[in-house]
Amino acid sequence: MQSRYYDLVSKILPINCESYLVNKGWRETGKINGVAKFFCKKNDAGILSEVLVPTNVSFKDFNSVVFNLLLELQDFESRPLEYIANDIILSKYDVFRIIAFKGDTTASLPLEDASTLITKSLSMMASVAQSINNQSSYFQSRRSNEVNDFLRKLRMGHTERGSFIVTIQTPIVPDMRLPGIVEPEISEEPFERQVTTRLCSLISKATDIAIESDAEALSKSVVSGLSANFFEALADITDVCGDKGVNMDMTWASIRPIQQRWNIPTNFNIKKELVDNFRFAGQILRQTMPEKAIEIAGYVTTLHRTAGENVGHIKLHDITSDPTRIVSIDLPIDKYEMALKAHKSTQILIVKGDLTKNNRNPSLTNISEFNVVSANDFALPHNKDN
Repeated sequence: MQSRYYDLVSKILPINCESYLVNKGWRETGKINGVAKFFCKKNDAGILSEVLVPTNVSFKDFNSVVFNLLLELQDFESRPLEYIANDIILSKYDVFRIIAFKGDTTASLPLEDASTLITKSLSMMASVAQSINNQSSYFQSRRSNEVNDFLRKLRMGHTERGSFIVTIQTPIVPDMRLPGIVEPEISEEPFERQVTTRLCSLISKATDIAIESDAEALSKSVVSGLSANFFEALADITDVCGDKGVNMDMTWASIRPIQQRWNIPTNFNIKKELVDNFRFAGQILRQTMPEKAIEIAGYVTTLHRTAGENVGHIKLHDITSDPTRIVSIDLPIDKYEMALKAHKSTQILIVKGDLTKNNRNPSLTNISEFNVVSANDFALPHNKDN
C-alpha cells in the first residue's frame, strides 16, 4: 500500500465498507469463516465485478485488503480513490452541506460573512436539537446536557472545491435491529438522527411559511420544532450566501438507512428574497408567542399586594435574558412572602412557568417551580442560542 493512503485506510472500519457497498447496490454473494464477505455488482456494460470485504479487523493484512477494495472500486466507479475512501469513512455520518455561491468558482466570501455562516449554522443545529424535547417559540436559557453533548459531537468537514461549502458531520450509531421485523418511527431513532431528520423537515416548513407568508401556519409551527432562533439563523445564513441565495443538502449515514415512508426532503434551494420574511417570522415568534415551561431568574424589583387578597404581584428583573428584562408574576401568598424576603436580603429568585409576551412587560404564569438562592450560589446560564 502506498504510504500516502495509509491514514485514509486506517480510518475505515468493516461496517463502513459493507454499508457503503449495500447503499451502492452491491449484493452479498458469500462469506469466509465470519471474517470476510464477497459482494458483486454489474457495471453499466453488464460485466459482473466481485470484491472481497473484510468484516473483522483481525482479518490477515486488513489494511491491505481494504486498500485493494478501494482500488477495485476506483476502477468500477471511475472516481479517485481518495473520494471513495472519504465517502466510505463518512458512511457513519449524516452529512449536511451549506453551499454559498453555487457554481461560481470565482466568488469569495468576506471573512466576517464566513464567520457568520459557521456560527449561525451551529445556532440552527442547536435550535433543532433543543426542540426535540422542548418546543419553544424562542430558546434563550441554558441548553440541556443532551443538547450540549450533541453539539460537541458535530464535526466540520473539509471544504470542497468550487463555491464555498460548510459541511456539518453528525455521527450516527449503526442500526443493529433485525431487518423486516418492525419498521422504526423517527421518534424511536437515536437523538442525533432525530435532530438531522427534523432539521430537513424544518427547513422545508420554514421555507413554505416564508414563501406563502402564512400567518396561520406560523402560529402552529412551534409544536413542530420551529423557533425564532431557527428562522433568524436561516435568515443570516441565506443573507451571506450570495445574490442567488443558499443551497443545502443532506446525505444520510448508510450505516443507518432512512425509512422511505418518512418522506424527509434532502435538497433545498432558498432564494435571498426570503431573508426578510424569515426575519419577520423570527420577530413574531420572539415577541408574541408564549414560551412553555421556561426558567427565569433574577432580583425582585417591585412588590404589591392588596390587603386581604391571597395573591401578590411582583416584578422580577430577569438576568438570564439577553438583553435583561422585567417580568411580571402573580404569586400565591406563601410564595409572595418568599419573594418579599428574597427582595429584602438581595437574593435571587428562580421561577419556572409559561412566559407570555403580548404586552410591554412579559408575564409568567402557570408557575411550576419556585426557588430562592443566594447571589453567590447562582451562576448565569451560558451557551445561549440567540
